[in-house]
Amino acid sequence: MKIFDTSSIICIFREIRFPKALNTCMKRGYRLTTTQQVFDEIKQNPDTFREFTEHGKFSVLPVNNDLCFKKLSKRYPWLHSGEISVLCLGLQKQREHARYICIIDERARTLADKLQIRIHGTVGLLLWQKDHKDLSSAECHDLYNRFRVSSFRIKEDILAGLIR
Repeated sequence: MKIFDTSSIICIFREIRFPKALNTCMKRGYRLTTTQQVFDEIKQNPDTFREFTEHGKFSVLPVNNDLCFKKLSKRYPWLHSGEISVLCLGLQKQREHARYICIIDERARTLADKLQIRIHGTVGLLLWQKDHKDLSSAECHDLYNRFRVSSFRIKEDILAGLIR
């Protein structure tokens, strides 16, 4: 299971325009999921919402742990509800010993070690696909260039992994 946050979905559909990354996850046996909070955030942008629903491959799961949500909201007030819900669902899947990875960018990724959950960023997802030979060298160079001209900000040393 890949649990996506809003920023990763926006990046894939609107910034780098590479839904193949999602299809590759499914080909490798991963279920694409997001939380109700992320779904509600995506609905606020009609273009992203249209592409998200046209892709039609995501399951929207509720986060049934109000205690987790409240605890993380209080402890990390800079996180938005989508990020918190993805982290809570990741913690739930970890307790269930399920196969999962949370796809979150920005500040929430710094909590991976503290919460001891599996987190990748959007570029990390693409690097994983590159390592598994799911992306060609030409695709990696193209993605690198797409990131460079997008409004999506990523550290150069991480981004450079696409062209190494």
